[in-house]
Amino acid sequence: MSSVEQTAGSSEQLTARQQHRVTTSFVLGAAAVAMMMCPFLPAWVPNGVRFFPVYFIVPAGIGAVVSGLVALSGARGQEDAAPSRVRAGAALGTTAVVLSLAVIVWAVWALNQAYQ
Repeated sequence: MSSVEQTAGSSEQLTARQQHRVTTSFVLGAAAVAMMMCPFLPAWVPNGVRFFPVYFIVPAGIGAVVSGLVALSGARGQEDAAPSRVRAGAALGTTAVVLSLAVIVWAVWALNQAYQ
């Protein structure tokens, strides 16, 4: 196997790993945003299904942002890389984290105001 063939094979593996990171970022971001809607499911849905995913919103959002940033930094020199899915995944993850933390801060503030 020549060095050109080895280089081509390693770049194909890099592209495959890069695509996995892109997909991971987008899926984690979309899942984090979808989990934000679980408490709004109908009342007949069991409480475990409605409220258990809430605990995974922030970790999934952070995972989406981190994997998105890693994928973006790895795709800087590639012409065939499509960063739109990576940016979408990172944006969805950021949205999920920021909204979750905003709701927590609001709840603490509201409870503080109620007991004063």
